Amino acid sequence: MKDLRGIYPALPTPMRPGGAVDYPALDALVDYEIGQGVDGLYVGGSTAESFLLTEDERMRIAETVLRRAAGRLKVIVHTGAGGTDAAIRLSRHAREHGADAISSVPPIYFKYTTEEIIGYYRDLIEASEMPLVVYNIPAFTGINMTQGGIRELFKHPLVVALKHTNTNMYELERILAHHPRLVALNGYDEAFLSGLSMGASGMIGSTVNFMARKFVALRDAFLSGRVDEAFRLQREANEIVETLVDVGVFNAVKYAMQLRGVQLRYVPGAVQAAFGCRQGAGEGRSGKESRRASIERRLSSMSRSTGPGA
Repeated sequence: MKDLRGIYPALPTPMRPGGAVDYPALDALVDYEIGQGVDGLYVGGSTAESFLLTEDERMRIAETVLRRAAGRLKVIVHTGAGGTDAAIRLSRHAREHGADAISSVPPIYFKYTTEEIIGYYRDLIEASEMPLVVYNIPAFTGINMTQGGIRELFKHPLVVALKHTNTNMYELERILAHHPRLVALNGYDEAFLSGLSMGASGMIGSTVNFMARKFVALRDAFLSGRVDEAFRLQREANEIVETLVDVGVFNAVKYAMQLRGVQLRYVPGAVQAAFGCRQGAGEGRSGKESRRASIERRLSSMSRSTGPGA
């Protein structure tokens, strides 16, 4: 079983006009991320818009990434789905194609009991015989995996890590205090330094796709006791995150990757819509163009940076 500590980009899904997955672009994306010095790849999560993909698409995406990665770094495949049967099929598929671990959000939409949620995760583990990363993202699921009786799940020997996409760092610290063998991977990029200070030993994030070197430098600075430098790097990252949040993170990540030279072939019209979607009601065409130009300048400037903090 591999040590899952490290920094992982949550890979987006390259799409062709018309909505088909662009698998050659996915190959190029994997190569690019490996070149950034990341420790692993997180496949099929929120950034990948996985719940909008078919089961066959998700399987082929996992196959493509695992084949291209070819053991050069760790790969975690998110296999959460609307039903246990589908999640089991995705989990077994991930194992068969060489994933290092599976991950899953809790079952959502229906109001499941604590016992049912724990049972769901146990079913995935038993069916796949894979180490599991619990994906805690209560803002999306409405379920907090670090509160109440549901924390019993972390006693399972194959529950090896927690993807903590939650701003409650007290709960992160408490989970790690009670389960010190657990690997905590911070999920909110804008709070990576906070997560490190509370015991996280890595991160899985959207903006890691194009700011990997900055987050690697931030982690290294923190671990070396250079806290002021780590804070400066977090603030620099947050200035970019603030821009992306203002226009929609997932669209903006794909656009930022194109500024990095990674052609995800995202539909140009959709990109333009994303960078104009949060305008004030009274803002005219010239105001929207000026705002978009400002955003593009900031991202372009970041994309030209090649130093360790980029």
